[in-house]
Amino acid sequence: MVAPTNNQTNQKTEMLQKARAALPLTKIREWAFEGAFFSVALIAMAGWVYFITLLLVRLFLWFFG
Repeated sequence: MVAPTNNQTNQKTEMLQKARAALPLTKIREWAFEGAFFSVALIAMAGWVYFITLLLVRLFLWFFG
C-alpha cells in the first residue's frame, strides 16, 4: 500500500471542500449550529439568573423575617 502524497491529499481536500460549499444548505447548517449553541447558552444564563435571584429572595426573607 502506497501512502498518498501531500499533493494528492491537498487535491482531495479541495475537492471535498468545493463539494461541501456547493451544497445549498451549507450556510443554513452553519447558522443552525450557531443558533443552537446560542440558545443553549441563553437558557443556561437564564437558569443562573433565576437561581441567583431565588437565593437573594430567600436571603431577604430570612434577613427581614
